[in-house]
Amino acid sequence: MRYFMTILLNQDYDSGRKPVPESLYEAMGPYMDKQIASGALISTGGLKRSNAGTRIQAAGTKTATVDGPFTEAKELVGGYAVLEAPDRPAALAMAAEFVQLHIDNGMPDIVVEVREIEGGYNF
Repeated sequence: MRYFMTILLNQDYDSGRKPVPESLYEAMGPYMDKQIASGALISTGGLKRSNAGTRIQAAGTKTATVDGPFTEAKELVGGYAVLEAPDRPAALAMAAEFVQLHIDNGMPDIVVEVREIEGGYNF
């Protein structure tokens, strides 16, 4: 089964007021290599700051475009991962390991959300 994990950051990271620890970048490479080699990590990526983003939202029968930054959001999606796991407990264990990697490398205020991918095209 495939799962979509979103990495939620607070505004301090999105704005750059709070830098991501260098040790996290150093630890992430070997971690990602291990997950890719096992077949558990299908795709991953970080996202640029919200000031580089645009939202297109429905407003009745019309659309409205809003450019970032999105300061009204308490948490912002900072990245994502697509996971392959045999079941929900295994996907949650992978997510917990990812969060622990952040805690161990100086970024203890991270939240991830894990949801099973339903339908769509999965290759």
